[in-house]
Amino acid sequence: MNRRVRSTLTCLLLLICFWVPLAFAQELNFGYTPFLGEAEMRAEFQPLMDYLSEQVGRKAVLYIAKNYGDLRTQMEAGAVDIGSFSPAAYVDAAQGGKIKIIAQSIIGGSAFYIGVVIARKASGIAILTDLKGKRFAFVDPKSPSGYVYPRAMLVEKGVNQDAFFASTAFAGTHDKVIRAVLAGEADAGAIFEDALRIEKGKGQPTELLTILARTDPIPHDAITVRADLEPELATKIQKALIAMTENASGRAVIAKSTKKLSGHAASEDAKFDVVRRTAKIAGIK
Repeated sequence: MNRRVRSTLTCLLLLICFWVPLAFAQELNFGYTPFLGEAEMRAEFQPLMDYLSEQVGRKAVLYIAKNYGDLRTQMEAGAVDIGSFSPAAYVDAAQGGKIKIIAQSIIGGSAFYIGVVIARKASGIAILTDLKGKRFAFVDPKSPSGYVYPRAMLVEKGVNQDAFFASTAFAGTHDKVIRAVLAGEADAGAIFEDALRIEKGKGQPTELLTILARTDPIPHDAITVRADLEPELATKIQKALIAMTENASGRAVIAKSTKKLSGHAASEDAKFDVVRRTAKIAGIK
Protein backbone atom coordinates (compact mmCIF):
# COMPACT_ATOMS: atom_id res chain seq x y z
CA MET A 1 0.00 0.00 0.00
CA ASN A 2 1.61 3.26 -1.12
CA ARG A 3 1.77 6.45 0.89
CA ARG A 4 -1.03 8.17 -1.07
CA VAL A 5 -3.49 5.29 -0.48
CA ARG A 6 -2.60 5.17 3.22
CA SER A 7 -3.10 8.91 3.48
CA THR A 8 -6.49 8.71 1.76
CA LEU A 9 -7.67 5.86 4.02
CA THR A 10 -6.51 7.77 7.10
CA CYS A 11 -8.49 10.83 6.02
CA LEU A 12 -11.59 8.71 5.40
CA LEU A 13 -11.31 7.08 8.81
CA LEU A 14 -10.95 10.47 10.48
CA LEU A 15 -14.00 11.77 8.62
CA ILE A 16 -16.06 8.73 9.68
CA CYS A 17 -14.93 9.06 13.30
CA PHE A 18 -15.91 12.73 13.24
CA TRP A 19 -19.19 12.33 11.36
CA VAL A 20 -20.71 9.41 13.33
CA PRO A 21 -20.80 11.13 16.76
CA LEU A 22 -21.85 14.38 15.07
CA ALA A 23 -24.80 12.59 13.44
CA PHE A 24 -25.86 11.14 16.78
CA ALA A 25 -25.46 14.54 18.44
CA GLN A 26 -27.94 15.98 15.96
CA GLU A 27 -30.70 13.64 17.10
CA LEU A 28 -33.40 14.84 19.48
CA ASN A 29 -34.78 12.18 21.80
CA PHE A 30 -38.48 12.79 22.50
CA GLY A 31 -39.79 10.82 25.47
CA TYR A 32 -43.34 9.90 26.49
CA THR A 33 -44.78 8.43 29.66
CA PRO A 34 -46.18 4.96 28.83
CA PHE A 35 -49.94 5.45 29.09
CA LEU A 36 -50.64 2.74 26.45
CA GLY A 37 -48.81 -0.32 25.12
CA GLU A 38 -45.58 0.14 23.15
CA ALA A 39 -47.07 -0.76 19.74
CA GLU A 40 -49.89 1.75 20.17
CA MET A 41 -47.46 4.41 21.40
CA ARG A 42 -45.18 3.98 18.38
CA ALA A 43 -48.07 4.04 15.92
CA GLU A 44 -49.44 7.20 17.54
CA PHE A 45 -46.27 9.24 17.92
CA GLN A 46 -43.92 8.27 15.08
CA PRO A 47 -45.72 10.64 12.67
CA LEU A 48 -45.05 13.47 15.13
CA MET A 49 -41.37 12.50 15.24
CA ASP A 50 -41.23 12.69 11.44
CA TYR A 51 -42.96 16.09 11.50
CA LEU A 52 -40.54 17.54 14.07
CA SER A 53 -37.55 16.17 12.16
CA GLU A 54 -38.77 18.05 9.11
CA GLN A 55 -39.60 21.29 10.91
CA VAL A 56 -36.64 21.52 13.28
CA GLY A 57 -33.97 20.12 10.97
CA ARG A 58 -32.77 17.50 13.47
CA LYS A 59 -33.94 13.89 13.62
CA ALA A 60 -36.50 13.35 16.38
CA VAL A 61 -36.34 9.86 17.91
CA LEU A 62 -39.18 8.44 19.99
CA TYR A 63 -38.36 7.20 23.49
CA ILE A 64 -41.07 5.35 25.44
CA ALA A 65 -40.30 5.56 29.13
CA LYS A 66 -40.19 2.35 31.17
CA ASN A 67 -42.60 3.90 33.68
CA TYR A 68 -43.90 7.33 34.66
CA GLY A 69 -40.82 8.17 36.76
CA ASP A 70 -38.30 6.99 34.17
CA LEU A 71 -38.86 9.97 31.87
CA ARG A 72 -37.72 12.37 34.59
CA THR A 73 -34.63 10.24 35.20
CA GLN A 74 -33.72 10.20 31.50
CA MET A 75 -34.20 13.95 31.04
CA GLU A 76 -32.20 14.81 34.13
CA ALA A 77 -29.41 12.54 32.86
CA GLY A 78 -29.45 14.36 29.51
CA ALA A 79 -30.43 11.22 27.60
CA VAL A 80 -33.82 12.66 26.55
CA ASP A 81 -34.17 16.20 25.19
CA ILE A 82 -37.95 16.65 24.93
CA GLY A 83 -40.49 15.04 27.23
CA SER A 84 -44.27 14.68 27.21
CA PHE A 85 -45.21 14.20 30.86
CA SER A 86 -48.54 13.22 32.30
CA PRO A 87 -49.62 16.11 34.58
CA ALA A 88 -48.67 14.44 37.87
CA ALA A 89 -45.38 13.17 36.46
CA TYR A 90 -44.66 16.72 35.25
CA VAL A 91 -45.38 18.23 38.67
CA ASP A 92 -42.99 15.71 40.19
CA ALA A 93 -40.26 16.26 37.58
CA ALA A 94 -40.54 20.07 37.74
CA GLN A 95 -39.34 19.95 41.34
CA GLY A 96 -35.90 18.94 40.09
CA GLY A 97 -35.50 22.21 38.18
CA LYS A 98 -34.00 20.46 35.15
CA ILE A 99 -36.95 20.65 32.77
CA LYS A 100 -38.82 23.58 31.26
CA ILE A 101 -42.42 23.49 30.01
CA ILE A 102 -42.91 24.82 26.48
CA ALA A 103 -46.36 23.54 25.45
CA GLN A 104 -49.39 21.46 26.33
CA SER A 105 -51.16 18.78 24.29
CA ILE A 106 -54.63 19.62 22.99
CA ILE A 107 -56.75 16.48 22.57
CA GLY A 108 -60.16 16.45 20.95
CA GLY A 109 -60.09 20.25 20.93
CA SER A 110 -59.64 20.48 24.71
CA ALA A 111 -56.76 21.21 27.08
CA PHE A 112 -58.38 18.94 29.71
CA TYR A 113 -59.52 15.33 30.04
CA ILE A 114 -61.46 13.21 32.52
CA GLY A 115 -60.54 10.16 34.58
CA VAL A 116 -63.08 7.44 35.32
CA VAL A 117 -63.51 4.53 37.70
CA ILE A 118 -64.78 1.42 35.91
CA ALA A 119 -66.22 -1.98 36.87
CA ARG A 120 -67.90 -4.85 35.05
CA LYS A 121 -71.65 -4.35 34.62
CA ALA A 122 -72.31 -7.92 35.72
CA SER A 123 -70.40 -7.42 38.99
CA GLY A 124 -73.30 -5.69 40.74
CA ILE A 125 -71.00 -2.77 41.62
CA ALA A 126 -72.95 0.42 40.95
CA ILE A 127 -71.40 3.17 43.10
CA LEU A 128 -68.02 3.88 44.69
CA THR A 129 -69.06 2.67 48.13
CA ASP A 130 -69.79 -0.75 46.60
CA LEU A 131 -66.03 -1.14 46.15
CA LYS A 132 -65.42 -1.81 49.84
CA GLY A 133 -63.50 -5.06 50.18
CA LYS A 134 -62.89 -5.27 46.42
CA ARG A 135 -59.69 -5.57 44.35
CA PHE A 136 -58.78 -2.29 42.64
CA ALA A 137 -56.35 -1.64 39.76
CA PHE A 138 -54.58 1.70 39.39
CA VAL A 139 -52.22 2.63 36.54
CA ASP A 140 -49.14 4.20 38.13
CA PRO A 141 -48.45 6.34 41.21
CA LYS A 142 -47.75 9.31 38.91
CA SER A 143 -50.78 8.83 36.65
CA PRO A 144 -53.35 11.61 37.27
CA SER A 145 -56.43 9.80 35.93
CA GLY A 146 -55.06 6.39 36.86
CA TYR A 147 -54.24 7.22 40.48
CA VAL A 148 -53.91 10.82 41.76
CA TYR A 149 -57.37 12.16 40.91
CA PRO A 150 -59.32 8.96 41.76
CA ARG A 151 -57.46 8.74 45.07
CA ALA A 152 -58.32 12.38 45.85
CA MET A 153 -61.95 11.68 44.94
CA LEU A 154 -62.04 8.77 47.39
CA VAL A 155 -60.33 10.82 50.12
CA GLU A 156 -62.96 13.56 49.73
CA LYS A 157 -65.62 10.89 50.28
CA GLY A 158 -63.93 9.88 53.53
CA VAL A 159 -62.48 6.65 52.13
CA ASN A 160 -59.21 5.35 53.58
CA GLN A 161 -57.84 3.48 50.57
CA ASP A 162 -55.57 1.19 52.60
CA ALA A 163 -58.44 -0.07 54.73
CA PHE A 164 -61.21 0.19 52.14
CA PHE A 165 -59.99 -2.14 49.38
CA ALA A 166 -59.16 -5.82 49.76
CA SER A 167 -56.11 -5.14 47.59
CA THR A 168 -54.72 -2.59 45.16
CA ALA A 169 -52.22 -2.98 42.32
CA PHE A 170 -50.53 -0.84 39.68
CA ALA A 171 -51.02 -2.29 36.20
CA GLY A 172 -48.61 0.11 34.47
CA THR A 173 -50.83 1.32 31.61
CA HIS A 174 -54.49 2.22 31.11
CA ASP A 175 -55.16 -0.60 28.65
CA LYS A 176 -53.83 -3.14 31.15
CA VAL A 177 -56.25 -1.82 33.79
CA ILE A 178 -59.17 -2.23 31.37
CA ARG A 179 -58.14 -5.77 30.50
CA ALA A 180 -57.62 -6.69 34.16
CA VAL A 181 -61.17 -5.57 34.99
CA LEU A 182 -62.63 -7.36 31.95
CA ALA A 183 -60.78 -10.56 32.86
CA GLY A 184 -61.96 -10.43 36.46
CA GLU A 185 -58.41 -10.00 37.75
CA ALA A 186 -59.57 -6.74 39.36
CA ASP A 187 -63.08 -5.77 40.43
CA ALA A 188 -62.63 -2.15 39.38
CA GLY A 189 -59.98 0.25 38.12
CA ALA A 190 -59.07 3.85 37.30
CA ILE A 191 -58.25 5.05 33.78
CA PHE A 192 -58.59 8.08 31.50
CA GLU A 193 -62.03 8.03 29.88
CA ASP A 194 -60.93 7.94 26.25
CA ALA A 195 -58.97 4.72 26.89
CA LEU A 196 -62.34 2.94 26.64
CA ARG A 197 -62.79 4.15 23.06
CA ILE A 198 -59.23 3.20 22.15
CA GLU A 199 -59.58 -0.31 23.58
CA LYS A 200 -62.97 -0.73 21.91
CA GLY A 201 -61.25 0.01 18.61
CA LYS A 202 -58.80 -2.83 19.34
CA GLY A 203 -61.62 -5.31 19.83
CA GLN A 204 -61.94 -5.25 23.61
CA PRO A 205 -65.58 -5.67 24.80
CA THR A 206 -65.68 -2.39 26.72
CA GLU A 207 -69.49 -2.38 26.46
CA LEU A 208 -69.34 -4.86 29.34
CA LEU A 209 -67.99 -2.12 31.60
CA THR A 210 -69.78 0.59 33.54
CA ILE A 211 -68.47 3.96 34.75
CA LEU A 212 -68.91 4.41 38.49
CA ALA A 213 -67.52 7.94 38.79
CA ARG A 214 -65.75 10.71 36.89
CA THR A 215 -62.93 12.92 38.16
CA ASP A 216 -62.61 16.69 37.91
CA PRO A 217 -61.02 17.96 34.66
CA ILE A 218 -57.29 17.18 34.38
CA PRO A 219 -54.84 19.23 32.26
CA HIS A 220 -53.50 17.36 29.25
CA ASP A 221 -49.81 16.40 29.08
CA ALA A 222 -47.04 18.96 29.55
CA ILE A 223 -44.45 19.13 26.76
CA THR A 224 -41.05 20.01 28.19
CA VAL A 225 -37.42 20.38 27.17
CA ARG A 226 -34.23 19.99 29.15
CA ALA A 227 -33.56 23.25 31.00
CA ASP A 228 -30.05 23.36 29.52
CA LEU A 229 -31.18 22.86 25.91
CA GLU A 230 -30.06 25.70 23.66
CA PRO A 231 -32.74 28.44 23.90
CA GLU A 232 -32.90 28.86 20.12
CA LEU A 233 -33.53 25.15 19.63
CA ALA A 234 -36.13 25.05 22.41
CA THR A 235 -37.98 27.95 20.77
CA LYS A 236 -37.82 26.23 17.38
CA ILE A 237 -39.34 23.06 18.85
CA GLN A 238 -42.06 25.05 20.62
CA LYS A 239 -42.99 26.96 17.47
CA ALA A 240 -43.14 23.75 15.41
CA LEU A 241 -45.50 22.13 17.94
CA ILE A 242 -47.78 25.15 18.21
CA ALA A 243 -47.89 25.64 14.42
CA MET A 244 -49.08 22.10 13.63
CA THR A 245 -52.56 23.24 12.63
CA GLU A 246 -51.13 25.91 10.35
CA ASN A 247 -49.26 23.72 7.86
CA ALA A 248 -50.04 20.65 5.77
CA SER A 249 -47.43 18.42 7.43
CA GLY A 250 -48.79 19.16 10.90
CA ARG A 251 -52.39 18.65 9.84
CA ALA A 252 -51.42 15.27 8.36
CA VAL A 253 -50.07 14.18 11.75
CA ILE A 254 -53.29 15.29 13.45
CA ALA A 255 -55.38 13.38 10.88
CA LYS A 256 -53.52 10.13 11.69
CA SER A 257 -53.88 10.46 15.46
CA THR A 258 -56.01 7.78 17.11
CA LYS A 259 -55.64 9.74 20.36
CA LYS A 260 -57.51 12.64 18.67
CA LEU A 261 -54.55 15.02 18.90
CA SER A 262 -55.72 18.52 17.90
CA GLY A 263 -52.33 20.20 18.22
CA HIS A 264 -50.41 21.99 20.95
CA ALA A 265 -50.73 25.28 22.80
CA ALA A 266 -48.17 27.36 24.66
CA SER A 267 -48.26 26.65 28.37
CA GLU A 268 -46.70 27.53 31.70
CA ASP A 269 -46.02 25.85 35.02
CA ALA A 270 -48.87 27.65 36.83
CA LYS A 271 -51.45 25.80 34.72
CA PHE A 272 -50.56 22.63 36.62
CA ASP A 273 -51.13 24.08 40.10
CA VAL A 274 -54.53 22.35 40.05
CA VAL A 275 -52.68 19.02 39.85
CA ARG A 276 -50.53 20.00 42.83
CA ARG A 277 -53.64 20.86 44.85
CA THR A 278 -55.28 17.55 43.93
CA ALA A 279 -52.14 15.59 44.87
CA LYS A 280 -52.17 17.35 48.23
CA ILE A 281 -55.80 16.29 48.81
CA ALA A 282 -54.83 12.74 47.89
CA GLY A 283 -52.00 12.84 50.42
CA ILE A 284 -49.34 12.46 47.73
CA LYS A 285 -46.11 14.41 48.12
